[in-house]
Amino acid sequence: MLFGVLALGPATAGAAKAKGKTAAGGAGGAAAAPSSSGETGSSADAPAAAGAPPADSSPKADLKKSNEALDKFLKKQKPGWSPEGEAQKQEIRKIVGSFLDYGELAKRALAKHWDGLTPSQRTEFVNTLRDLVERSYLRQLRGDPNYTMTYEKEEKQGQEAAVFSTLHTTSRGKKVELSIEYKMVWKKKWLVYDVVTDEQSMLENYRAEFNKIINKESFDALLKRMKSKLADKDDKAE
Repeated sequence: MLFGVLALGPATAGAAKAKGKTAAGGAGGAAAAPSSSGETGSSADAPAAAGAPPADSSPKADLKKSNEALDKFLKKQKPGWSPEGEAQKQEIRKIVGSFLDYGELAKRALAKHWDGLTPSQRTEFVNTLRDLVERSYLRQLRGDPNYTMTYEKEEKQGQEAAVFSTLHTTSRGKKVELSIEYKMVWKKKWLVYDVVTDEQSMLENYRAEFNKIINKESFDALLKRMKSKLADKDDKAE
């Protein structure tokens, strides 16, 4: 799960206290939900044209497959400082990057501000956001990887879909259940662009936070903060 990647402000999801680890999404629903700042209607909310998904395509099956691939590595954790640990991190980045659409997340999170960026600014922002998401994700891989996921249902509407699931794990000796909704978009395959955990949307949190900084300062100030977060040695994943 991905929570508070930037941590530019207060923590964004109390549900992150649970020790379970799942495929992000990263990082499901139909259209992106309105942000807490009330900003909607941007062209950033529309998925990139990629043709209609095949009738027999299943976002739930694709997500489950990605989670299972990730599980193989989580259940064989290696020390982060070891060559094996570094190789494991690279493989995890590869798996997460294969189903989490960083470009779509960045575009929707910036909303109306996306349209005013140059191609180079967009590329720089997406790459910086990707680095922050990956680092946050790897940090959350520490601890007990024991958990089970139940996939309840999927809902498809055109090029968008929602996959509803429940994570079963333990925290401080007590059983914990977290409801997780993955928001996905079809781009020749189903990709995750948002994850809603116990009604806490990663995308909405980012959008509200990014919008606040850009409106008060500037896009350049936001990017500077993000890069500063990456440069913070005390905040790096082990």
